[in-house]
Amino acid sequence: MTARDEVTVRDRLRRALLAFQAGQEHLLAAHRKLKGLPAAEVEAFWAGPGLRMEQGLLAASAEVDAAFKGFSAAGLVADAADRHRVTEARRHLTDGG
Repeated sequence: MTARDEVTVRDRLRRALLAFQAGQEHLLAAHRKLKGLPAAEVEAFWAGPGLRMEQGLLAASAEVDAAFKGFSAAGLVADAADRHRVTEARRHLTDGG
């Protein structure tokens, strides 16, 4: 593997992890904003924008999984924080969101 290839693989994983983390933060913020609202408003949110947010997080989770597989196949080793985030993404995928 060339140095350029390694940079590409590392960058893909980094971008995937950042996207996944941002998605998690957006969903958490949405949950917080919805607390105390009428049930009809909450349901409307999760049927529209919330559903798109969840789908985006699932897509980000799948990209983390794919990027990490490429990262590992290249013989690279992730640090503990990145491995933890990969585990969270994979758990999100297997739980179906």
